[in-house]
Amino acid sequence: MSIKQLRTFAKECVDNYATYNKLDDFYSLSVSDLPSFIQDEFAAIIIADDNSYALEANGSDNKHWESKMLPALVRYLKNSTDKDEAIEFKNIWRECVTSYMHPKMQELIDESLSSFNSDFGYTKKMSQVYGVHTYGSI
Repeated sequence: MSIKQLRTFAKECVDNYATYNKLDDFYSLSVSDLPSFIQDEFAAIIIADDNSYALEANGSDNKHWESKMLPALVRYLKNSTDKDEAIEFKNIWRECVTSYMHPKMQELIDESLSSFNSDFGYTKKMSQVYGVHTYGSI
């Protein structure tokens, strides 16, 4: 993977899922608005591209490590032949890793949104309101 492939994936997300807000007069997209299978794929692409993200997302740096990930792992290892437990483990692990990657996904989406809005005649205002980029017509 390369940063170009990550940006291409983010652009596809924006192209397919960004919505126009008539009141704010720009297109926006939050990672949480993406279907879960797209979020999962996006996270997978990012961690495949950067081992440090993979290590962080799958370890104690993840805020869900102690509360969800480790308990799911222990339950699974205690009964690894139980198919239901295996499914539950995979689901919890995938959700937690994907959740950890949300900030990086949003960063890539925001970059793509900036270009997308610019292509439609909107420019990023220099001010930011509560960390949210604002756009306006030119």
